[in-house]
Amino acid sequence: MADRLLPDLFQRQAARAPHAVAVRSGAQELSYAELNTRANQLAHHLIDRGIGPERLVGVRLPRSADLVVALLGILKSGAAYVPMDSDAPAERIAFIVEDTGLDLVLGESPARPGPAGGPATTTVAAALADAARAGLPHHDPSDADRRAPLTAGSLAYVIHTSGSTGRPKGVAVQHDTLTAYLDFALAEYPGLADGALLHSPVAFDLTVTALYGPLLLGGCLRVASLDREPEDGAPADRPGFVKATPSHLPLLTVLPGTLSPTRELVVGGEMLLGDVVERWRRAHPGAAVINEYGPTEATVGCCTFRIGPHEEIAPGATPIGVPTPGTVLHVLDERLEPVGPGAAGELYIAGVQVARGYLSRPGLTAERFVADPFGGGRMYRTGDIARIRPDGVFEYLGRTDDQVKIHGYRIELGEVASVLGSHPGVRQAAAVAREDRSGDRYLAGYVVPEDGVPADPSALRDALSHLLPAYMVPSRIMALDELPLTANGKLDQAALPEPPAPQGAAGAAPGTPGEKRMCALFADILEVPTVHLDDDFFHRGGNSLRAVRLAGKARKAGWAFGLRDVLELRTPRALAGHVGSAEPAATGEAAS
Repeated sequence: MADRLLPDLFQRQAARAPHAVAVRSGAQELSYAELNTRANQLAHHLIDRGIGPERLVGVRLPRSADLVVALLGILKSGAAYVPMDSDAPAERIAFIVEDTGLDLVLGESPARPGPAGGPATTTVAAALADAARAGLPHHDPSDADRRAPLTAGSLAYVIHTSGSTGRPKGVAVQHDTLTAYLDFALAEYPGLADGALLHSPVAFDLTVTALYGPLLLGGCLRVASLDREPEDGAPADRPGFVKATPSHLPLLTVLPGTLSPTRELVVGGEMLLGDVVERWRRAHPGAAVINEYGPTEATVGCCTFRIGPHEEIAPGATPIGVPTPGTVLHVLDERLEPVGPGAAGELYIAGVQVARGYLSRPGLTAERFVADPFGGGRMYRTGDIARIRPDGVFEYLGRTDDQVKIHGYRIELGEVASVLGSHPGVRQAAAVAREDRSGDRYLAGYVVPEDGVPADPSALRDALSHLLPAYMVPSRIMALDELPLTANGKLDQAALPEPPAPQGAAGAAPGTPGEKRMCALFADILEVPTVHLDDDFFHRGGNSLRAVRLAGKARKAGWAFGLRDVLELRTPRALAGHVGSAEPAATGEAAS
């Protein structure tokens, strides 16, 4: 079974094509031989520090070649990695560190000992330098080198997802479930051999496919970003494979074609609508589109629906398809009895991709990972509502609880409400997912202030940004006298009013015609009545999708600025100054 572990599969590929480019990050390239050697050095350094199977190593690095070295080195040592978003608030990082009991974090900071009871932090470069000074070997580690044997049942990684109680929960994934998913991906996504984009944080398990898939097939892993256009001089070669969320599709549609795949676009993380896919495919024909469904607890993706390059895409919700090999899906009623074809029920997942459970949360693990009465073993209770068509294809219908997906991220509304409600001066709080008039989904928060003291939504958002990841901070917050309740005392979401768009502080008014048109364009995209000259696009409710719309509308109006300019310059004054005299030819088009 050893040759079925991910480190061994990668080592075999590195031996087959040592000089091929394995990772490209900006101007840096690593061949398979270089990547393997660096990962080996890091692995032996970790082993020398006493780290091995069932031990956890934190990783807090931006997307880079060093990130790939870190993850492979940890897996080669036999340990498991705990990815942490490099932009996450300090409080969130502190919770993950405490929850996992980390001894070591690989990060961007120089090597330093940890505080009393906390982990030490070091960089990949410092670890490799330490390994060189100590004369540690460069060869592929084996069980003879490791602190204990690495087995199929050993832990590979722990990824934290939002928790309904206000505490994130760490999903523990073993090597055998990871390899089972990758076996499927390598067989079904041949475009991985032509390269893939690593564009999302590794704390989001959507990245697993694009991260390891190309490295096991001899492709190039290209570090990129879908939130900005490629840097000047960046390679123009298109990847064979890209994996994204449905919310990424508008970005892919307007960004240069070098970021769209030639062979497979795999979409997952939230419900996929056919008309959204069709708009992307009209601009980029020739690639297959695969809707991949799977919670983190079922190891990345366990059910797929494939749409060939020349197949029609039906409007509305796209089916989630059929289970991956070794996976069994059940649609059950409240008595755990199967419902008939076409009937709705809760989706349960059994088979080879079910994760170990939640790290150090035996009660929650027992609640969600239950005995499988049909085939023995365990099955994961997803909380998703689904049905089976007569042809055996599964359709996703929604949720049974307060979990939502926004821009591909899984968010427990209870966690957001819990953190919002813990703020001084807030007596009650709630969070819901809403849609603006353009169809963009956003997170809204509602608060009942203590003793009628007025709540400052801007101050609340700022406070939450220090406690929660950016994707969990409500875009809009509204104060109410009381939360509306149903007859049985539950939150009446339908009765919650639409919160007003974030308001900017009083500021400078536009002066030149160009500044006036730029402020009008901002106001139109942000759906607010007025935008001042120095209002920050993102502080007024903007996000990457709205930035795409802003850049696209500006281009149509004749302005010479793009998505990267919006993300970096951010205000009407800065953008108007950037374009200078290159104002739109049609005065009214930008604000239409």
